[in-house]
Amino acid sequence: MENNDLIATVLGTLLTPPGIIVLIALLGFIVYLKWPLLGAALLSFSIAALVALSLPMTGHQLLTGIETYALPVYEPGKEAKTTSQAIVVLGAGRSADAPEYQGDTVDTFTLERLRYAAYLQRKTGLPILVSGGSTHHESVSEAELMRAVLVDDFHANVKFIEDKSRNTLENARYSREVLQAAGINQVYLVTHAWHMRRALWSFQTYGVAAIPAATGFSHLGREDTRLLGYLPSARGMRMSSLAIRERIGYVWYTFKQTSGPDTSKKEN
Repeated sequence: MENNDLIATVLGTLLTPPGIIVLIALLGFIVYLKWPLLGAALLSFSIAALVALSLPMTGHQLLTGIETYALPVYEPGKEAKTTSQAIVVLGAGRSADAPEYQGDTVDTFTLERLRYAAYLQRKTGLPILVSGGSTHHESVSEAELMRAVLVDDFHANVKFIEDKSRNTLENARYSREVLQAAGINQVYLVTHAWHMRRALWSFQTYGVAAIPAATGFSHLGREDTRLLGYLPSARGMRMSSLAIRERIGYVWYTFKQTSGPDTSKKEN
């Protein structure tokens, strides 16, 4: 991981829950030493934010707000006029040194995406491109791990591998190179519903026509709509953190890549 990527990762951790809540609480303790009322207000706010963002109901609402960009849900057979020529599935991370597999394998988010990509291939017959590099300079890229799972576990056919990317923007950039070389102009883009907005923007920025084929939509179980959804939990915090991180990531991408469409057209 390069310095810029490391800095972005650290900032992302600090600006999303629970990191941002911890920072506010620490600030409250410091301020309290000189201005007790203001410090107490900051501490109270941090506690309230911790409770609110830990509620599954809160996390679900925050996620559904960005999952609308993944709609409508792709239904095989209902898009007779589509010209998509491939399925692109984006990596989400790896499980390092998994003892049961004697080494690295894909993480749960990536596995969920791969399952849906295999499903789409069975319905459409289209070739699959897996996209994911070695973020921490691992010897085996995430794309290779993804290919292995698709072939060995889901009996799918992987035709293209993009193994240089370290983030969503690079997924789009390097996937475009592979797709252009194969004469592919439009694809089904497989990623999580909460990630689709940023993923679609990235692929459009690099001139790739992509139809959203999202998976992993957030949901609340029956028990969540009654009592558990109103009780703080690690699951609720995780949902809220994902939603806030994606919003920050989207804003950061649009700010960072404002000249992206023009420069991408000049690249070979």
